[in-house]
Amino acid sequence: MSPDRRWRWNGQGWVPAAGPAAVPAAGSGSGPGVAIGIVAGVVGILFLVGILVIVILLTMGNQLQNVFENVVTALTTPSP
Repeated sequence: MSPDRRWRWNGQGWVPAAGPAAVPAAGSGSGPGVAIGIVAGVVGILFLVGILVIVILLTMGNQLQNVFENVVTALTTPSP
């Protein structure tokens, strides 16, 4: 196949290629598609993690506040 994909070698001479769909260019379009898929996957995972964190904070917010208040009280109270 010629570099411009318009001609192919049949063993005896160059003949016109059957068309642009006859032999796809090596790697045509695969790189950007993979990159878009990876980015979409990462964004989706971050979205799900964010939703999970929000749900946890909404359901356990008061308990977490009590824990931090106990830590602050323990750190600010002078030891005997």
